[in-house]
Amino acid sequence: ETLAEFLSKATGTAVEWIQMPGMKPGPDSIGIIAISHGCTGVAARACGLVSLEPTRVAEILKDRPSWYRDCRAVDVMNVMSTGNGGTIELLYMQLYALTTLAPARDFWLMRYTSLLEDGSVVICERSLNNTQNGPSMPSVQHFVRAEMLPSGYLIRPCEGGGSIIHIVDHMDLEPWRVPEVLRPLYESSTLLSQRTTMAALRQLRQISQEISQPNVTGFGRRPAALRGLSQRLSKGFNEAVNGFMDEGWSMMDSDG
Repeated sequence: ETLAEFLSKATGTAVEWIQMPGMKPGPDSIGIIAISHGCTGVAARACGLVSLEPTRVAEILKDRPSWYRDCRAVDVMNVMSTGNGGTIELLYMQLYALTTLAPARDFWLMRYTSLLEDGSVVICERSLNNTQNGPSMPSVQHFVRAEMLPSGYLIRPCEGGGSIIHIVDHMDLEPWRVPEVLRPLYESSTLLSQRTTMAALRQLRQISQEISQPNVTGFGRRPAALRGLSQRLSKGFNEAVNGFMDEGWSMMDSDG
């Protein structure tokens, strides 16, 4: 059911999509980006081409903290095999808050990975909730439990090498749990596409360029070491904004 719903979003019309404002086709374009119009939560869809094999693309996309700067951690709580050679994983994921005025978000997810008959790799995810009678994850202090609606990646092999990637990100970030002035941040499909969907495509393109042009450096073609430094800087800033107690931060009394 989750797989069918994801595929209908990725390649069909289960969600009404409109082209991302300001995106222009051209040689420097990372792909075709669309955002949702009038659906529950916020959603973004992308399609792009990279010179990496499907299994390598899947490996990169599953490592969400390496390319999604808002992702604090993803813990794999359980892994199960399916009869058709696929896997089901139970994941607990934490996202940083965008500002000091709002709590961070977390997710309790099921992720299904499978190889299709045509050689495509499909990875789909959705939140688990108490109504599904499945395993549960208790709420965590300082986090608001958000919902991921059927989302994921469809990675198709190209003749001659490389992959065509379809990405769908669809979340309900509980905007009513933040001050009204901040709600546009949590109700914007454009922001979701910029911070999540496009970040995934950029990471894939950078890695494919590093492999195909290992001696070329410069803006947009950062070597792995520089990419790692950027990741650590971003993580340090996000930890300071969020001030989690398990990272050694504590609240100070203030008279205003």
